[in-house]
Amino acid sequence: MHEFFRPQAWTWWVFVVSVALGTAGVSIAVAQSFQAASESLWTIAPLFALTLAIFVGIILLSDPYRSRRPWVLLLAMIFGATVPTWLAIHANEHIVRITADLLPQGVGAAWGAAAAGPTSEEWSKMLGVFLVMLIASNTMRRPMHGLLAGAFVGLGFQIFENVSYAANLATADANSNLQGALGVTILRSLVGIASHWLYTGIIGVGVAIALGRSIKQRSLPARIGAFIGFFLLGWGLHFIWNAPLGEDLGIVLMAIKIIIFLVIFSFVARYAFKEERSYLEQASTHLTQPAPAVAAAIAPRRQRRKALKGSDKKQVKRERKQYLDQLQALAH
Repeated sequence: MHEFFRPQAWTWWVFVVSVALGTAGVSIAVAQSFQAASESLWTIAPLFALTLAIFVGIILLSDPYRSRRPWVLLLAMIFGATVPTWLAIHANEHIVRITADLLPQGVGAAWGAAAAGPTSEEWSKMLGVFLVMLIASNTMRRPMHGLLAGAFVGLGFQIFENVSYAANLATADANSNLQGALGVTILRSLVGIASHWLYTGIIGVGVAIALGRSIKQRSLPARIGAFIGFFLLGWGLHFIWNAPLGEDLGIVLMAIKIIIFLVIFSFVARYAFKEERSYLEQASTHLTQPAPAVAAAIAPRRQRRKALKGSDKKQVKRERKQYLDQLQALAH
């Protein structure tokens, strides 16, 4: 039986029903704009596919120890493209209105989007990560799995949001539907290097810790505290990205934000790597020790690169993949 097919679990049914409702709801919500811009969307569909492939590659590059569970991550991405999108469509306008009512005139309208995006989107994406981690509880066991699940939930949301923006801008551009759709798609694809996949990947690490899916065991209060910290970090980055500050700096400020976000993500990923190495070191005692160059597959990056010197790199890399897959299989 597949690791995610668990109809005996209530969480599985929550996932299935949520995705079904989310798919129907978001389809109804975007039907008019997608139909109006259908020709432009089909024309730039290869760009959406290329963007998706690039970001899948980037996320998998963040998984040097091959913790990935492909089918689980695909389903996580489907959840992200449907349920949070559907909920955000309904919630964002209300949050913007509430913000405008609570804050002084002019301020509320400007900061509405900054508050609405992370508030309505991050909690719903987080629920998806919780569901994925709970359903695939036999295989999604560590912070690295939380990072990957979160990243793919976020990526699903991100790609669908790009398509939605393209549809809206296509019909809004008085000169050319294609020009409007293409321009926003290229821009969002470029800045997507530090977007939803990153925010929710960070939150996913917190979800894993909250569920006790870590090598280092923590008390319940400590797990809850860590989860809140990671959630606020992901929420905060999303808020900062949306915040209407320094708009006169334009691309320069955007580039600064991207660099800072990637640095923060790298620190979160390093924590997940450290936990993953601890698991792999324990698991390696159950297998016959391979050649040193191959065994270095579970070492930090610098040691992995150093161990490649003087060896057949292609052969060693191939054997490292096999070794890592064997180690990962021991946890299932």
